[in-house]
Amino acid sequence: MTTQIVVHLLPHEIDWFEWQTKQFKLGSSHVDSNIIIDITLNLNLVDWGKSQMPKQYYIDKFNYIETLWDWAETKFDVNENGTCLGCDDKRRTSIRTTEADNILYLDSDLIFKPETLSYMVSAASVVEDEYYIISPQTVRMWDSSWDVITNEEYLTTPANMETYYANDPFEIIAKDITNIELKKINEFKFGGGWFNLLSTKLLKLTDIPDSFGPYGIDDLYVMICCNIMKQKGITVNQYIVDGLVVIENFKYRKNYHKDFLYLIDNQKEYRARAEASLSNELDNFSGLL
Repeated sequence: MTTQIVVHLLPHEIDWFEWQTKQFKLGSSHVDSNIIIDITLNLNLVDWGKSQMPKQYYIDKFNYIETLWDWAETKFDVNENGTCLGCDDKRRTSIRTTEADNILYLDSDLIFKPETLSYMVSAASVVEDEYYIISPQTVRMWDSSWDVITNEEYLTTPANMETYYANDPFEIIAKDITNIELKKINEFKFGGGWFNLLSTKLLKLTDIPDSFGPYGIDDLYVMICCNIMKQKGITVNQYIVDGLVVIENFKYRKNYHKDFLYLIDNQKEYRARAEASLSNELDNFSGLL
């Protein structure tokens, strides 16, 4: 079984990806299947002429990080030609070109234990479905709709943004892993880059429509597509690795690179474009089944 880790990286995120790389390296001896790290460094959303940091610094550091992936197959790409402007562009290309069995989405702000990858690929090896999503658990988030992927220890905490943002991610992942169990849940709920592992067959079926553009709501789209599939009698399931917790890093998110880079922020525009296309693309998907 081969798992392809897909990452879209902006220059100011490179330090946190380096930290993640070292976590993966620490846990690599526990991984007994083929891993591909498929990452694009997107240099298109910085005005380098107005920035105090040179572009070459990020390219050189990116190349250094690749050396730490000597235990996996690497696909490290630097994009400067405007063909990759956001995570949807990256994921779409990977979905359409991969021959791996699974795709694992990862955002650079996620904090996780070194053993996380080994648990996720082990879970995939025992799932018999053709179409599936496997997710780790997390802490309680901003509303109760996320409780289905929340670790039991955190279900008693308030469901609001303030509590979620105040979590110390390193304190949480430092806790021992006990009683790991793969459980099927009766709905679809996941955040795109939160270490979710999806069957390639599922993603090749749903795809990420071109109309979504560079960024936005591809996770919501896949969740709704899965519900449509179930309504049409197609077996698709989401599983959680109960006891395996990951968490976004909000508490220590201060990023000093942003003080020296002139960033081009089109995220709201990109997301609005994707949202405007959602209904039509869901109709198209339903019609294909």
